Amino acid sequence: MYLKRIVALTGAKRVCGDTYFLKAGGKRFLIDESAVRLISHSGGKSTCFSIPTHPYMPRQEVIASALLQLKDNPKLFKKWRKQPGYLFRANGKTFRTGRLFRREL
Repeated sequence: MYLKRIVALTGAKRVCGDTYFLKAGGKRFLIDESAVRLISHSGGKSTCFSIPTHPYMPRQEVIASALLQLKDNPKLFKKWRKQPGYLFRANGKTFRTGRLFRREL
């Protein structure tokens, strides 16, 4: 139910299974529970990165978080791609290692 609300809020479209298409900031993204892909306008190029998550985080929450963050700030994709494995806040700043889950659990 939570994911459906986020999909409606961001204007994302379900492509198949748990993969969603999102337009934000002139860019096109495919998002699922393990990766975010940037789709090129020319159709020939794309790039992706794996989403770092907590092992117990539900996949719907992972997708919803990525949708919200990209809709709010599509430039995050570039930071995510350049610094794989780091956790970013919606404002583009990184969390210190381990602090994300201790504070929010």
